[in-house]
Amino acid sequence: MAKIRVLLVDDNAGFRQRMARLLQTQDDLEVIGEGADGSDAVTLAGTLRPDVILMDFRMAGLDGFTAARSITREHPAVRVFLLTAYPGALDKDKISRSGIAGLLIKDMPAAEIFEAIRSAAAKSA
Repeated sequence: MAKIRVLLVDDNAGFRQRMARLLQTQDDLEVIGEGADGSDAVTLAGTLRPDVILMDFRMAGLDGFTAARSITREHPAVRVFLLTAYPGALDKDKISRSGIAGLLIKDMPAAEIFEAIRSAAAKSA
């Protein structure tokens, strides 16, 4: 079975490292790259062709929401999840209307993150 290719984008390098280690505990998930901001995400989406992107909502420069909208327009098969520590600050309807796969809370249980990634990848296949 082919692995689900995941791109991580967050301006916090420590968070990216922790998330990468977490994802690598799963045999069917593969972290193929990391970026520090929305501009990295847009570039890496085109060059690495991930199945799923986990991207922080708030980053300096190009924010996650704007980058995600650009990626979903240019690469409709790529499923993008926005990550946040503050779910109440985001308009979930606006996110779903813009083609973004969903919103993940940074401290949610790992099993829920894995399931969201697998479900999104299955829908794009």
